[in-house]
Amino acid sequence: MVKVVKSAVKCYKKKTKKTVGGKRKVYEYNQYLVPLKRSDNFQCSEDVLIIPRSEMEDLALANKTTVAEFFDNVGYGKNSIAAYERELAELEWKHNELSRSYKELVSKHSKTNKRIRLDGEKITTLENENNAVQREFEALKKDHDELKSRFQLEFQKKKADEEENAQKDDIWSSLKNRLGSKKDGEGD
Repeated sequence: MVKVVKSAVKCYKKKTKKTVGGKRKVYEYNQYLVPLKRSDNFQCSEDVLIIPRSEMEDLALANKTTVAEFFDNVGYGKNSIAAYERELAELEWKHNELSRSYKELVSKHSKTNKRIRLDGEKITTLENENNAVQREFEALKKDHDELKSRFQLEFQKKKADEEENAQKDDIWSSLKNRLGSKKDGEGD
């Protein structure tokens, strides 16, 4: 059951004096007090709700009951409070589960992003190295083509020299043979 305490609101005027702009002014406002009995068993700094009787009557009329019946029925709210507390505990558990899975996903995401960033840096480094190697390869290919063309020229020159020497040797050997055959013929 809900504990309902009946008490009257006491009101009195309170005055304060303040100096504003060099002049002394007196301000007056209402101060409200709700006295409670020791038998109400409230603890210090306990939160309480205060609802005016007129609003309680309006609430009771909305539920088509009298104020006394309304207060009797308010006690049944304890069952719904227990249900709300169970639902709250379940929601807190779900929240904790979701928080844990969220943290895991954030951790995986950050690790994946780090790996992607490192892979991107590796790719950039490898592309730069590839470009440098490609430039070296082009320079070596140019040198190779130049050496190959020189070799072809030298080879053709040497071949032409060898053919010329071979022809000279053929001419001399044929002359020697002719001269030798004439000498042999004279000696007969």
